[in-house]
Amino acid sequence: MTDNPETSQPGEHETSIEASIGAISAWDDLQVGFCGNPTTKLDERGRLKMPAEFKAFIERKYGEDFNEFYITSREGLDAEIYPLPEWQKLWSKVMKMPPSHPARRDLVARYTLYGAKAEMDPQGRLLLPEELRSAGMVNEDVTVMGEDNMLRMTVLSQLKEKVHGKPMIDENMDALAGFGL
Repeated sequence: MTDNPETSQPGEHETSIEASIGAISAWDDLQVGFCGNPTTKLDERGRLKMPAEFKAFIERKYGEDFNEFYITSREGLDAEIYPLPEWQKLWSKVMKMPPSHPARRDLVARYTLYGAKAEMDPQGRLLLPEELRSAGMVNEDVTVMGEDNMLRMTVLSQLKEKVHGKPMIDENMDALAGFGL
């Protein structure tokens, strides 16, 4: 880094102190996970263009060439997008449940029906699994919300309907306050 342009050498990149300080943030400790909710659109083939801020986080955490994800859903109304290492951690927790447990069987059935591995192409696009494409998300405005170690993609109109149709009640506000929120 060169702070003084008078002492810089030809071909040396100049970096401001402000840029250096801005690069040191909670995102760089890689423990925060995904946060935010950019709006994007699925194309006619059912591919999601990974929002730039999430792609940058993925590259910092998993490396520039990282492209392996698992996409699934519990209800078919949204998509849960996991970097493959995060999916493997979650799946190992599911597999630790007793195989005969009804909740495990239900969850495995849903994750299997709606889920598939996906590779992000060089343009940063992910193809949703067929069952999720069939659920009516194609050519819709969607929001991609960061939820710690995964992304949740939801059709924007459905999310607005859900939020606007159900205001926060006092009981929920009290419950959130109990968690310091």
